[in-house]
Amino acid sequence: MFSHIKYVLLFVCLFLFIGCQGGEVVETAVPTPEPTATSAPTPTPEPTYAVSVWASNIRGQTRQAIRDNIDAIDEVNFVWYSPLIDGTLRISPSVGDEDVMADAAELGYAIVPTIHNNFDRDIVAAIIHDDEIRQLHVRTIVDEVLKHDFAGIDIDYEGLWAEDRSMFTLFMEELSEAMHAEGKIVSMALHAKTEEPGTWEAQEAQDWAALGAVVDEFKIMTYDYHNGLTEPGSIAPFDWVDEVLTFAATVVPPEKTYMGIHFYGRDWVGSVGEAKEWIAIQSTILRYEPEITRDEFDEAVFTYGSGHTVHFPDAKSLQSRLETIMEKHPDIAGIAIWRVGGEDPENWRVIANELK
Repeated sequence: MFSHIKYVLLFVCLFLFIGCQGGEVVETAVPTPEPTATSAPTPTPEPTYAVSVWASNIRGQTRQAIRDNIDAIDEVNFVWYSPLIDGTLRISPSVGDEDVMADAAELGYAIVPTIHNNFDRDIVAAIIHDDEIRQLHVRTIVDEVLKHDFAGIDIDYEGLWAEDRSMFTLFMEELSEAMHAEGKIVSMALHAKTEEPGTWEAQEAQDWAALGAVVDEFKIMTYDYHNGLTEPGSIAPFDWVDEVLTFAATVVPPEKTYMGIHFYGRDWVGSVGEAKEWIAIQSTILRYEPEITRDEFDEAVFTYGSGHTVHFPDAKSLQSRLETIMEKHPDIAGIAIWRVGGEDPENWRVIANELK
């Protein structure tokens, strides 16, 4: 039996040997998979914010500040006009200044001049409550913008009364319709508030939802919480600014909303505080050599002389402000600065780094 099995195995081996000799053995290669590179996720770009600046003059340090920091500035609101009781405009001699217009063309910033009522409610009331004068005012503004080919107009009518609310809204609706028909934008400055209609007359005169629906740039003056008629304190506490912007987001598209930024400080004696530019405050510091501290919102503070208390912003406080507020409100359009000229020059480095 074992002998038989031996011969069978010998025969099988011989057959396999002959088969291998007579044919070619083909090996099937198993492809080695190419290594797949793991791509890093595309980072989400940081938002870029618009920066507008109010400018009360066109010469000296103001013009130089604009030129030196144009990479951070998108729009300049030269305060060139004020309303007259007949619906026309008081016009600054510097309107359409050739050098300024050349700067704008060369450097690429938009000119959106401001009409400021100098806190005179009576003039604005006379205009908006009279249909004929109000319509004349709208036509005058549009004609002036078209005459100089400005990008638009900025309305800064402050100190109105609650009873002006509906007619002020109507005026802004009519102005916006006329400006938009000409391809121009409408900007406006608004008193900060945290509820509707507000708690004092000037706030109550501004219907945020209605105004936000028709204007293009909704610039909230989030400063002067402590002001020229209050006790000394932070000019724009972070928690208050946050509350204002949080409320604004419920009634106005955030992409229209600008947070107001103050470049000025205040020098108080008792409950009367005088606004002062950073550069003037530096002169006071050099003279009196006070100890400078920081309040809870990183604003610089010092006292000097007979009962003076000064709060003022600088680059350090600005950086803290932008980091804190922009983290909470990343969807707003940008910032509106009052005002350019005389500020801490390091402010512009902070703005470029944080917003651009």
